[in-house]
Amino acid sequence: MQILVELGDVAVARAAREHLPTIARLLADDPTSPQYVATTTLVSDDIVGPLREVLDLEPYFDRIDADPNQLLAVVLDEGDRVIGTFQLTMLPTLARGCAIQAIVSAARIRAGSDSLAVAKRVFAWVIEHARNQGARVLVVVADKDRAHMHGFFTTMGFRTSHDGLVLPL
Repeated sequence: MQILVELGDVAVARAAREHLPTIARLLADDPTSPQYVATTTLVSDDIVGPLREVLDLEPYFDRIDADPNQLLAVVLDEGDRVIGTFQLTMLPTLARGCAIQAIVSAARIRAGSDSLAVAKRVFAWVIEHARNQGARVLVVVADKDRAHMHGFFTTMGFRTSHDGLVLPL
């Protein structure tokens, strides 16, 4: 496992194949997920049970992991348990003077009394990491139904500047 940064009592690491079940649980622990199962505890199959539908995530993980413009990350607690995840995409563009746009998606931190503090430390690192990778803008993709997350990102200095449109394919 490749630790990218230590942030006090948590660390950010490149996700590994063995993290996939817990990443899936974190992503399902969201009202916008078709796999939604609410929990306020550390997300793991032994606590909340298996996903309703088992997905073969390994081919998708392999594709993400092989792409140098992708970082699928996990947030680990002091016991090396996965308590969060996010995907950071570095997108070279012709827009904004050929700027690299960094895009954060699928960001989750387990619910708990310290989740806000952990999220702030993690996103402060994400901002600095994207800047160090040459990004000139950082975009966060968050479902409109996750209003609490929009408020969080506003406190981190993000502003609503664009509307996105989605077409399910």
